[in-house]
Amino acid sequence: AGNRLSGDIDYSGTSFADIKVGIAGLSDIPPAGLLQIIAFIGFLELNVMKDVKGTGEFPGDFRNGFDFGWDKYTEEEKMKKRAIELNNGRAAQMGILGLMVHEQLGQDPYVINSLLGYPTV
Repeated sequence: AGNRLSGDIDYSGTSFADIKVGIAGLSDIPPAGLLQIIAFIGFLELNVMKDVKGTGEFPGDFRNGFDFGWDKYTEEEKMKKRAIELNNGRAAQMGILGLMVHEQLGQDPYVINSLLGYPTV
C-alpha cells in the first residue's frame, strides 16, 4: 500500500518499510528524526516563509519581489482569489482532520483504499 523509500531511516537499521502508516507511524520514527522534522519546519518558518523585503500587500504575501502575474489583477479579482485560496486551505484542513478522525475511530488509515475496494492493512 503506497510507495516506500528503500533503505534505512536511521543508523540502527530501522527501515522505511518498518514504519507504520498513519498517525501510528509517528511512534516508530526515532526521536532524532522527529527533532529533525520539527527543526526543519522551524527553519522554514523563521527564514523562508516571511516577507523579506517588507513589501507584502497583506499577511501571507511572501512573493518577495517575484511577480507571478498577481499585479495584473484588479483589487476585486485579488480579493476573490485570496478568498478562494483561504477556502481551499480550510477545506484541506477539514479533509485531513476527517481522515485522522476516521483512522482513530476505525484504526484504518487507508479509508480511500477501502472505499475503492483495495486491501488496506
